[in-house]
Amino acid sequence: MEILELTKEEFENLKPLHLIAGTLEKESDMYYVPGTKKKIIKVYKNYQDKAYIDAKMLAIDNLLQYKREVDFPELLEPTGILKVENNIMGPIYSKILGYTSRIYLNTFYDTIDIKIEIFRKIGELLHKIAKTNPKYNAAFADVHVDNFIINGIPLDNVRNVKNISITACDTDSMKILSSPGITGYYLYDGDKFSDFDKYPLDEDGYVLANTNTDIYCYSMMLLDLISKSEYVYSLNIDEYYHYLDFLDKLGFDSNLLRAFASLYEEDIDNISPLPYLDGLRTISDECALTNFYQKRFKKIRK
Repeated sequence: MEILELTKEEFENLKPLHLIAGTLEKESDMYYVPGTKKKIIKVYKNYQDKAYIDAKMLAIDNLLQYKREVDFPELLEPTGILKVENNIMGPIYSKILGYTSRIYLNTFYDTIDIKIEIFRKIGELLHKIAKTNPKYNAAFADVHVDNFIINGIPLDNVRNVKNISITACDTDSMKILSSPGITGYYLYDGDKFSDFDKYPLDEDGYVLANTNTDIYCYSMMLLDLISKSEYVYSLNIDEYYHYLDFLDKLGFDSNLLRAFASLYEEDIDNISPLPYLDGLRTISDECALTNFYQKRFKKIRK
């Protein structure tokens, strides 16, 4: 990888790049590489923490080794490292044109086809990662809507798109080899998962990434779309199953609901909803989590 070395003054004169959406801004500051708008520097906000930087550099090394042996054009690959006065500040990436999947999934169009296709591409990537050589013990880890960029689709032409592609960013947070990965957005409540061996916890009580956590987060992304909310993951397990019963009464595909139900079953690995996406052709306000609670409270009051 290339090494870009800047003086402290040159670094301080960089102008921040503001992204449309994504978690990169929360953990990092983004800048263009001086002299070009085709490459972006991701500067870790805690770059002064040597242990953190060492872990990130190891994660990047493991990612590059992984990509050398497995063809993964979908995984955004660092092309270089920024150093300022010999201190590593963060990786450099090629700029990717497109919007995060959040933009498309939260935009209300007459057709659901584009949304299903986005979920298909993300699901296929996660499946591909899960099926690579077991020696890598790989998982994407931080699966959520802001970590997948939909490439080259103008928003005003989205209904006509048939063959989309995705780029997965934040790849320095993946679980590969000795890199543990970052706890997924939907998995912060470790207490909920403490009774499930398929969701191992670290010594601090955070869920460790694996194939089951990837499927869990992927499923919660899909349930966000169905429920027209971002809160299904926060339901307690009993309420979660009540919501699945509610969707069953609305006529949702039984295989899809079976996949969702598997997330809180201890004796089986999680079932991906990927094969059952084509059964998801109608999402109305009836499915909304708010509607579920309105009907549930009315039933309780009676």
